[in-house]
Amino acid sequence: MIQIVNISDARNNFAKLIQKIKETKKPVVIVQDSIPSAVIYPYEEALKNDEEKAQLFQLKFKQVFAEGEKAFKKYLNKQSFSANKQSFSANKQSFSANKKAIKTPRTEQDAYSVIKNA
Repeated sequence: MIQIVNISDARNNFAKLIQKIKETKKPVVIVQDSIPSAVIYPYEEALKNDEEKAQLFQLKFKQVFAEGEKAFKKYLNKQSFSANKQSFSANKQSFSANKKAIKTPRTEQDAYSVIKNA
């Protein structure tokens, strides 16, 4: 059950309140003018919440990255298809000496390694 304490009682008996939280390992809601204003959690609970948030972030990141990989595969397939469909005369033309070719990843794995190393 949630413990609720008035802000004046919390201020006047703060050390006892902290001891009670440590013993029961349950949060305490501090109310001010009958409105909940703050919650005091045991330290272990705060650490657990931080770990859960980090795990949730990692899970969401993996999901987003997987979706990005899938979309990038589609993109590469479209690029490959359009490159095969069109004949580029760039291979037949020689570049002038002052122009440098930009190296771009040609395979999916090359592209992912560029992304991961960025």
